[in-house]
Amino acid sequence: MNTSDSHLGEETARKLVDIESKERLTSNSIGVLCDQPKLLKEYLDSSIANTFSELMFRLTHEIYTEEKATALWHQIVLNRKNLKEQVGRDMGMLVAALDYLSNISRDISSPKIMEDLRIEEAAAMATRDSLTGLYLRGVFEFSLERMVQEHRRYGKALSVILLDIDDFKQVNDYYGHQVGDDVLLRIGEMVLNSIRKADFPARYGGEEIAIIFPETSIVQATVMADRLREDVRRCFAVGEPTITVSIGVSCIHVPDTTTASELVRQADKALYEAKRTGKDKVVRCA
Repeated sequence: MNTSDSHLGEETARKLVDIESKERLTSNSIGVLCDQPKLLKEYLDSSIANTFSELMFRLTHEIYTEEKATALWHQIVLNRKNLKEQVGRDMGMLVAALDYLSNISRDISSPKIMEDLRIEEAAAMATRDSLTGLYLRGVFEFSLERMVQEHRRYGKALSVILLDIDDFKQVNDYYGHQVGDDVLLRIGEMVLNSIRKADFPARYGGEEIAIIFPETSIVQATVMADRLREDVRRCFAVGEPTITVSIGVSCIHVPDTTTASELVRQADKALYEAKRTGKDKVVRCA
């Protein structure tokens, strides 16, 4: 390999790392991929499955199957070229995507076009629960599928916890839903303040919270879950209502737990055991 080829390889690798970063995967960086076929091929070859659905999610904050996302991506690329011919300038991938999805395929009824600086704010509004600030269940399931594939590919640990507020129905019935919402808000804040940047928290159900712990063994996840359980207990120890939580923990390295659905099922099974045996405890799957 000559010097120029070596430099090109290093530059391509640098660009890929730049684009892979969640903080930098914006419409501009996706546009760079689209404009450079070789770079796009490198990106697709180096990425895990469901790459087009990830790209579409980053552009529109809509969740598509990989098959549909792939078809939409190619149509959006063509639409971008058509728009450029019509208006005499490149409108970019974000505008092309929203134009195609709203005016041609009708996938989106109320599109919002914004600068990249506002995309993170828009993503938060589209993907997070308005009360707790945690991710929505659909976003959690989408992200867990991708993380499972990645961690299986590289043989890394991946743990999930399901947290449920004990006797939450009684809290709502006795104190009212406003107090119940305040409990959820405070626990959501505790979760966001206690987890690591790489962890992924979501409001999984009414009073149920799920957290993905990448590159985390079941022992480590259990320790973090118990720390969170203690934080909740201390926070609500004074005054009313008295609140505790039960938590179930599962890990991709546990035998036969190799899919996203099975990870959640095992965590839910452990959560049920925590409830059955007295509540206010952490149980990890066997």
